[in-house]
Amino acid sequence: MLLYVSIKLPHEEWTKNIDWTRNSLVILDIKNFSNVPKILAEFKGDEKTLSVLNGKFTKVSKFKYLGTLNINYPVEKILSNYIILNGTITLEGFYWTVILSDYTELKKLLKEFLNYKIDTKIIKVVKVKSQDILTARQEQILKIAFEAGFFDFPRKIKVSELADKLNISVSNLSEILRRAEKNIIGNYFRERGL
Repeated sequence: MLLYVSIKLPHEEWTKNIDWTRNSLVILDIKNFSNVPKILAEFKGDEKTLSVLNGKFTKVSKFKYLGTLNINYPVEKILSNYIILNGTITLEGFYWTVILSDYTELKKLLKEFLNYKIDTKIIKVVKVKSQDILTARQEQILKIAFEAGFFDFPRKIKVSELADKLNISVSNLSEILRRAEKNIIGNYFRERGL
């Protein structure tokens, strides 16, 4: 059994001085490198605000950027140990969707937030059916590739650039994408009895 858990957390220092009514940041993944969380994010907004975030971003369309940030704050440190589906920053704070293995792991996550005295509000917990056609990792990578414009025609990002952003090899990324596509197409034909 897997759980998709939606959580609301307060703003951190690095997000407080940004106008979130005119800009948006969607966190696609977090990895821990040398004990410092590295975030893969999609930013929509103006370049001036983007420069305040102090990350490494590549422009993928007129007001859309894909890149990484090193954020050494408690929330990101905690969440770098879990699989996140996404994180979104709004005026009210952070909204995260985290994939957890069971309720024991949810209790562990909440205890970690409590240890840092982080005000945490659970918005929704959804049990995921075991017959899902994609693994959590496949779904996460497909979503990142889709949002980065990998499936657009013409492509907005090359497979090698996407692999660099995800910090995985091109061959590993290609295999994950091929298996996910096969699962989706196979499921499509099975549902139609073909």
